[in-house]
Amino acid sequence: MVTTAAPPRTRFASLAVRARNIVDSGLCKATTSVPDWLARLDQLEHLTTAPAADRRATIAILDDHILCDLLVLSYLRHGTPYALWVDTLAGFAEDILGVATWAQMHELLDAPRR
Repeated sequence: MVTTAAPPRTRFASLAVRARNIVDSGLCKATTSVPDWLARLDQLEHLTTAPAADRRATIAILDDHILCDLLVLSYLRHGTPYALWVDTLAGFAEDILGVATWAQMHELLDAPRR
């Protein structure tokens, strides 16, 4: 019997895997290949500069197709679909890994790096 990888734990993890597959398979080789790429690129830039709490609240309400487009752009521009969580490890743990953390752990994970 062939073993397969475990399914993604969260909606965001599933969309990130889809975005990576789209780029890695060659379906989308450049930012101009993303539907409505100018608007999505502007949206990605706005999200990456927004505070982490606002960013997480916004991506939580986005449609899956839009969020997948944003994650594809993130992968093409930053080399990872997870760039939206670069400054919030607690957010990454919750949104991608599906791990609920304690309030004190949030402070530790999101503490500024030296």
